[in-house]
Amino acid sequence: MKTEKGLVVGNRPLSSKVIELAKNSLVVAADAGADRLLKFNIVPDWIIGDLDSISEKAITKLEDWTITNKDIQKTDLEKAVDYAFEKGVKEIVIVGWEGGRIDHTLAALGMAFNPRIKLIDDKFTVYCVDGEKRIKGKENTLFSLIAMPEARVSVNGARWNLQHEKLRIGGRGIHNEIGPSGEVTIECHSGNLLLIEGDFVLPHD
Repeated sequence: MKTEKGLVVGNRPLSSKVIELAKNSLVVAADAGADRLLKFNIVPDWIIGDLDSISEKAITKLEDWTITNKDIQKTDLEKAVDYAFEKGVKEIVIVGWEGGRIDHTLAALGMAFNPRIKLIDDKFTVYCVDGEKRIKGKENTLFSLIAMPEARVSVNGARWNLQHEKLRIGGRGIHNEIGPSGEVTIECHSGNLLLIEGDFVLPHD
C-alpha cells in the first residue's frame, strides 16, 4: 500500500535519491519542500506548513493538496511528519532537513529518536539505536554514534569496539568503521543514541 511508507521533504537542496525514495510512498512536502520536489518532476501528495516560503507557482499548481498550518509550536517539518502519520504511514524518511539554520537542523535530528523515522541526506542515514542494531557494509565503511546527552553503548565487529562504555555528546563516538567481517552490532543499554550510517568507505589512518 502506498501509505505504508512516508516521505517528508523539507526546504533544502535534494539529491537524485529523492526520485527512488518517492516511489510507493506518501509524499508530504513541508512548505517550500514542494518547490524542491517539482525540480525533480515529483508532485507531492500533500503540502503543509505556514506557507511563508513556498512559491506562488507551486501554490497555484498544487492548491487542492495544500494545507495551511500556522502552529508556531512546531516546525513545518514536524507538521509534515505529524500529518503523514495521521494518514496512516508506518514509517517515515525525511529528506531536505540538513543545512541552513542550525536550530532547524537540530530540531530535525531530535525527530530521529522516533524509531519509525529516518533522516537521509546525500551520504548518511540517521536513526536511533533502540536496543540493538546490526549494520552491514564493506570494510572501512564509516559510521558514527552520537549520544544525547549520554548513553551506555557496546559495539562489536567495528574497527574500534566498545564494551558497556558511557558515551557523552561529543567526539568520542565520531568516525568508526565497519570491520573485516562486514557486520557491526551496536547496543544501546541505556540513554539516547543516534547512529549516523555512511554509504562510503573512509579509512582513518
